[in-house]
Amino acid sequence: MADATNVTVTLNVAVFDPPAMWDRALGIYAGVNFRYKIFDPGEPTLLAEELHDGFVAICGNRDEPDIGECVLLIFAGENPPGIQIDDSSAKIVTPAWDEKHLDRGEHGANGGDRD
Repeated sequence: MADATNVTVTLNVAVFDPPAMWDRALGIYAGVNFRYKIFDPGEPTLLAEELHDGFVAICGNRDEPDIGECVLLIFAGENPPGIQIDDSSAKIVTPAWDEKHLDRGEHGANGGDRD
């Protein structure tokens, strides 16, 4: 790829419905992996079970999904035509202690001592 252009992309994503995000990631995973599976009419549910189990091993279950893995599958899953994704990562960012507690009147930046 001598003529390739390197690009860095940063996405800040707010996940407000984890089960819906999980459903979307499962659809992408199934679409990518389904073509490599062989349907066996003698065991018609085996294919779905294999895809589901493989996905759950990566992204967790629908009630408590691994948000980082699901987001990576959604945004950096399979290489689109003409693009090779060399690396991807996801980091869950939680608000600082003060930001989480200021609105509730608990100890924070202006509210007294912290342990």
